[in-house]
Amino acid sequence: MPRPFGVYVHFPYCAHRCPYCDFAVTTRPVPADGRYAAAVLAELGLRGAPFRPLDCVSLFLGGGTPSRWAPAEVATVVAGVRCGFGLRAGAEVTIEANPESCDRERLLAWREAGVTRVSIGVQSFDPGVLAQLGRRHDGETAARAIATAAGVIPNVSVDLIQAGRRSSVAIAVADAARAVACGAVHVSAYALTLDPEVMAEEVPLARAARTGRLAFPGDEEALAQARAARATLRRLGLRRYELSNFARPGFESRHNRLYWEGESYLGLGAGAAGCLRGEAGGVRWQNLRDADAWLVAVEAGRLPTGEEDRFDAIADRNERLMLGLRTARGVPLTLLDGSKAGEVSALLRRRLAVVRDDRLVLTSRGLDLQSAVAERLFV
Repeated sequence: MPRPFGVYVHFPYCAHRCPYCDFAVTTRPVPADGRYAAAVLAELGLRGAPFRPLDCVSLFLGGGTPSRWAPAEVATVVAGVRCGFGLRAGAEVTIEANPESCDRERLLAWREAGVTRVSIGVQSFDPGVLAQLGRRHDGETAARAIATAAGVIPNVSVDLIQAGRRSSVAIAVADAARAVACGAVHVSAYALTLDPEVMAEEVPLARAARTGRLAFPGDEEALAQARAARATLRRLGLRRYELSNFARPGFESRHNRLYWEGESYLGLGAGAAGCLRGEAGGVRWQNLRDADAWLVAVEAGRLPTGEEDRFDAIADRNERLMLGLRTARGVPLTLLDGSKAGEVSALLRRRLAVVRDDRLVLTSRGLDLQSAVAERLFV
């Protein structure tokens, strides 16, 4: 059977840039006359050949703010991926949306285009937290967007951010409960991550953290907020199937599972990342982050690669291990190097992991230390 893969399309255009964002985004106007959609399909033609022997099982339109993309152009891209790769009927097709651009008219058009899942960037319902994150919507707008989306496309995911300024355990609990009450069947709950050394030049909140102008919750508070939200989601019927992701049974993200299970993915669009794996390693790349530079390259018939990295079988194994240990399925014991038997025994003894169905699975305590655990198992 051919290996599965997913297509990720990056739409970089936003009405404004949030002060914590380090993604490849721009506040320049969206190109007119379907130019961006046409360029995405042109890049598909440039990059698609090595992926055609594989099985295309998902499409994810991310950003940026893809909900600002003209629905007719969304339909063009979905149809192009179906035609180019035989994206199967009923495959998961996700679009990311901001609450303020997730109205019923757009939702109906997306559904007609073949979208089966909507991921809404709520981040919080609390006005103080939203203000600190630089978000333009309020809690009521977010709640309406979730409920409206659930009435048209029932597979609705909500993104929440914890450990931001003015956040608290009580707010983390309230945000999780309200997302589910409004109709979310999937929640991604991440701690605000700012690397002052790497991000400070272009990310205002990272710059403020480096200079000490603003203070943020420490690790213990961030962990307390995560645990409280986790308990709330579990009580409401959403199962933790990945380190920061929760879903009702059957509503886990198929596309994101491809990443965590070490499969290939085709990235299209400005700033998109892609990865093609083989028996002896593989290659990953990131496209040019500047949208105008990406457009110029693609329209000239050139691959718009900004960075490229080839990796060998050992690096591939370590990455599969790191990603797989994030999930409730864990990793097969066959992925573990024999020299690490002592490390595995220590994990089991300390109840940081269990063996289930010939797989090493981290416990809840182990997941809190996932990065450190994975590094100890690297070759």
